[in-house]
Amino acid sequence: MIIEYSSMCLNETNYREKIREAKSFVEKQGFLFGIQLHNSITKGLFDKLIQYKNEIPFSIHSPVFSPFFLNLAGLPWETIDTICRNCENYLLEINSNILFFHGFFMTNKPIIHNMKKYRKMIQEAIGSKYCLKDSFIMDPDFFNTDIYLQYKAKFTENLGKLRNSFAHLTVSLENDFVGIGSGLQRPQEIHELIDNLWFDLGHLWSSSILHKFDFHQEAFRLLEGKNIPGVHLNHNLIRKSSPEELIRDSHAHFYMESEMNLAPIVRKILEKKIEHITLEIVDGNIRDLEILFNWLE
Repeated sequence: MIIEYSSMCLNETNYREKIREAKSFVEKQGFLFGIQLHNSITKGLFDKLIQYKNEIPFSIHSPVFSPFFLNLAGLPWETIDTICRNCENYLLEINSNILFFHGFFMTNKPIIHNMKKYRKMIQEAIGSKYCLKDSFIMDPDFFNTDIYLQYKAKFTENLGKLRNSFAHLTVSLENDFVGIGSGLQRPQEIHELIDNLWFDLGHLWSSSILHKFDFHQEAFRLLEGKNIPGVHLNHNLIRKSSPEELIRDSHAHFYMESEMNLAPIVRKILEKKIEHITLEIVDGNIRDLEILFNWLE
């Protein structure tokens, strides 16, 4: 099992010290320490982190440095294939065979891959038709429409092509945040459409609020029923009582107050021996690791 910092924990000034500190701490607990290159990473930070590729294990949240998001529900197959071959080059560089990404957006327009303007890029490509009360959040009623079923059919077709063309890789989809046009946010689609789930607990928390299901019950159901190469952990600060249109993806520290109660889920992750446990926390630090291992005890 590998305990990873997402690259969003690091910057070009502090990466050396934070890697040294985290690696020492994690290895004393009997685990490997690794780094996951997030799809928001800058080229400057990438070039600095990749120097460690022979010292610590890496994984990649694809796609990095792609002109477009990887959208199996809307892009033509030729574009998908081109993006994935570029992703594969980066996977080869770090000796990883896990191609994981968000891959179901309800639009036929290419979504420009600019993570600094993420919401703006999504809104420009998808529009406002799926919005809940003019917000960035998806109106759940659209899951019951023919247009959703059409995008779902295209997603399924292209996912089959992707698995065949890249059979030497583990093709994995991450469950989505509840943003407009995101097609893999509800448990039923996660169970139905994803064979290899990269499991994001912060996203499932937001989904449980919008779609009104029991967060812990569904988390345990997914952990028992799916093949899970890795998990993303962070605290989502949105409360169960928060207005649905104000739901956000916090990527917050474990020491910030949250209603999620991740401890029993983290212990189940340890029991299932899931290979990658990634702290996808903005400026995540040693205090987050200390809390994580307190939960594991």
